[in-house]
Amino acid sequence: MKALQLSRTVRRVHMYLALFLTPWMLAYALSSLLFNHPQIVRDWYDGPPNQFETIENRSFEPKFSLDLPPKEAAVALLRELDLDGPHNVRGNLQEARLTVTRQGGIATHRIVFFPHEKRLLIEKQKVNGAGLLTRIHLRAGYGQDYLAAKLWAVAVDLTAVAMMFWIASGLWMWWEIRPARKVGALFGFVGIGLFIILLLSA
Repeated sequence: MKALQLSRTVRRVHMYLALFLTPWMLAYALSSLLFNHPQIVRDWYDGPPNQFETIENRSFEPKFSLDLPPKEAAVALLRELDLDGPHNVRGNLQEARLTVTRQGGIATHRIVFFPHEKRLLIEKQKVNGAGLLTRIHLRAGYGQDYLAAKLWAVAVDLTAVAMMFWIASGLWMWWEIRPARKVGALFGFVGIGLFIILLLSA
């Protein structure tokens, strides 16, 4: 009876995890196809899908101090532009430019501040399916001080753990189905063998 209950629990968790994580798995599957066929994607969009277009190119007198370190300067700049949110920063205010990439859910903004020229360049990524999927695939990490970014990182961890659980629960279910043990073992060994051969021949 206990074995039957355990089996039922494993199957339920296997199923409910799959249903809950369907958007993530679909996004990772489709984006992996894009990564694997870059030339087809470039031909489809007449170039790389992650292209930017200029939104603003103007003079800019910041309200924050030019002595701020890069991370604080990036936050201050984004808040002044009403674009606060998860971002990456390159450069600093003592160099020729400070570049802030604001990682939006649908589109990414690239803000370049030229402190010596007091000039601001704002670019926005063109919205398309390929660009959206690649951003979803690459979006990860706990380094951002924003709740949505941290929750997304948790979802990525959950997806990774779920895939490992699906492997384990799949083995469990395969072993439970006695008539499928021999054929299942054949498929498993062939898959492992092919993986090793391709890995070593690369």
